[in-house]
This record gives sequence, C-alpha cells and structure tokens, in this order.
Amino acid sequence: MAEKVRIEVKRERDEVTVTVNITKEELLQTEDEAYRRMATEFHVPGFRPGKVPKAVLLSRYGEDLFDDEVKEILVEKWLSRAIEEHGLKPLSSPKVEVVEFVRGERLVFQVQFAVWPEVEIPDELDLKIPEAPAAEVGEEELAATLEDLKRRAAILEPKDGPAEVGDLVRFRHRDDLYEVEVDEGKAGLAHELLGKKVGDTVVLEDDKGRKLTIEVTQVYKVTIPAEDEVAAHFGEESWEGLKERARSEIQRQKEAERKSQMRLAALDILAEKLGIEVPPSLLEEEVQIELARHGGKEELRGEVEEMVRRRMRRWIVSRLVASQKGLYPSEDEVQELARSLEVEEDLVRSRLILERAADWILEHAKNTGEKEGV
Repeated sequence: MAEKVRIEVKRERDEVTVTVNITKEELLQTEDEAYRRMATEFHVPGFRPGKVPKAVLLSRYGEDLFDDEVKEILVEKWLSRAIEEHGLKPLSSPKVEVVEFVRGERLVFQVQFAVWPEVEIPDELDLKIPEAPAAEVGEEELAATLEDLKRRAAILEPKDGPAEVGDLVRFRHRDDLYEVEVDEGKAGLAHELLGKKVGDTVVLEDDKGRKLTIEVTQVYKVTIPAEDEVAAHFGEESWEGLKERARSEIQRQKEAERKSQMRLAALDILAEKLGIEVPPSLLEEEVQIELARHGGKEELRGEVEEMVRRRMRRWIVSRLVASQKGLYPSEDEVQELARSLEVEEDLVRSRLILERAADWILEHAKNTGEKEGV
C-alpha cells in the first residue's frame, strides 16, 4: 500500500501552522514534472525543446534552481489541499519554511499564516454605543470660513516693489511653484519674504542646518472686495446668502465627521464584545509596511503598532459583518462609484464595506443612542 502524504494542522487562536510530509513517491513524480517544465522552458544548444537530458539540464542551470522548482510545485499543491480539506480561511500571506529536503527522498515543509476569526455575528447586538455629540456650527469657525472665502475672492495686482505685509508672494522651489502671504508677525517663510522683490533668491535654513533655496517669481498686492462682491464671486445674491451657505457646508462636514465617529466606535465596540484581535503575524506584517513608510524609524514602533492594530481590527470586523450579513457591494457598483470619484476601486470597495458594516451594527445594537462622547 502506497504511503500517503501527511498533513498536520495546528491552530492557536487565529494563527495556523501547516506541516506537510511529502512521500518519496510524490517527490519523485514532482521531480519528473519539474524536469519536463524546465526542459520545455529553457533552451540548450544542440537539443530540441523538451528533449534536454536531466543531467545536462542540471549541469547547465544548477541543481538549486531545479530543487526550488520542485519545492514550489509541492508547496503550492499541498498547501492548497490543506486549506481546502481543513476549511482554513487565510488572512495573511503564508510564510513557508523547508524543514527537511533530500532530493528524490524526502521533503518536509511548514507554512504559517493568520486565519479569519471563527466568530458568528448575532442578528441582535447587546452593545452600548454612545451617541456622538450633535454637530453645531460656532460663530468663530463660521467667521474664519467667511474670511477664507474673502481671501479666495481677492483681487491680485502684480507689483514691482518689495513685498509688504498682506501681499501674496509666489516663489519657485526646483520645478514647482508655491504661494505664501507675507506676515510680519509670523516666524518662518511668511516673515522671511517681507521686503523681497521679483527675482530675489532666498536661502532658508532649518534647525538641523539643512538649507532650502527659493526664487521669488511674483509679488501681488491683495485687495479684498466688498462682501456683496465676494458673495457674487461665489454665485450668491447677497452676503447673508453666502453666510448661510457656508454655515450649511460646515454643518454638513461636521455631521459627516460625527457619523464617521459613530461608525468607528461601532466597529471598535463590537470587536471588544466579541474578543476579536489582529493575529500577531498579520499585525507584524502590516507594522513593517507602515514603518517602511516612515523611513524605518524603530522609535515610532509603539505608536505605529497601535494605529495599525486599530485600523486592521476595524478592517477584520467590517468584513466579518459584511460577509455574514450579505453587505458586500457588487463589482458594478464599485466600478461605477470609482469612475465617478476618480479613485481606485479598492479604496471604494473598502469604504463601502466599512460604512455598510458599521451602519448595520448601529441599526442592530440594542443600546445605541445615549448622549456621550465617542
């Protein structure tokens, strides 16, 4: 009776180790398959494709390349079979380790990866999700917004003389153009450009001694129009009409932020309730990616790890809810929205899943609505 390939699966919470013992018979069959692939793919002068003797092939391209091909075929085949037979749902990239390998005799390999939590989301959730404070528009932030609108409607008149307080200076750094308003009371560039003219070069130095050279390309005198003219610039008949429009826009933005806070709180609270955490291997994988974006600064590891943990836990919870409750968006819906927003489909898909899952949690939570900060 032929010996069977042995598959052992060890699971600790949401981390899985798959150990596969490949039989001699399976190994020899795969070596034949690898030889046929390489004989077809690689050209050896004097031999027709597929007719290169194995010894010649190994001599020309090396035994390591042949062995790697054998291992790759076997890992792909038997890992897929282990995942299917044991109903595993991988959540992270598999990490493969060859424990033992003797060509023509024996192969033992291990694969480690994180899997999705085995959690059932009930239809009714006994959760306490505090209500985020109602969105209110303060008079100071409304005034600041209106001042910004005035600046955006300002009339710019080029001037040849030196830049004065309130003037707008346009400057070039390398191939890019930037603008800054001159302000005597502010430190940094806004102050350094006071008195500069078109064509002047300014060398700035930061606290670490690094120098930045910029060239002034234009100086503008800024004239703020009357309020009714500002309103007309933005398509409103009166200043009061523009003020109400600005108030409504601030209210809309704050309400969107309030809703976002509620959604994130819902995901966090459900994760705590169900004991869902990010598997260590997946967390480390994502932390390394995020640290690389920050220049590999290890001193940021603690802060980055906590940020990634929150983000990934919400990612896991939202997909568990969306999968079990049938909330995944269709591909047509994702593609249409991505085109209209001119963003990548993956970003649209992730946003829709998170929003729908969080809204489902809020709708099915028994104790949502108490007036507390989130």
